[in-house]
Amino acid sequence: MYMFLPFLSAFIGLVLVWLDKRLAGLTFLAITVAVLMIWFRFHATNHLNISL
Repeated sequence: MYMFLPFLSAFIGLVLVWLDKRLAGLTFLAITVAVLMIWFRFHATNHLNISL
């Protein structure tokens, strides 16, 4: 449902790096990784019945 969020934040980070805003790009990379980790943790534990 919210799977567009990592793609959106990764795209914004890519644009920022392309515009020579390296620190802001790395921040959006961290946001992307955090969203993916939270998304995987939620879906892996609730929908796949995997104990992490």
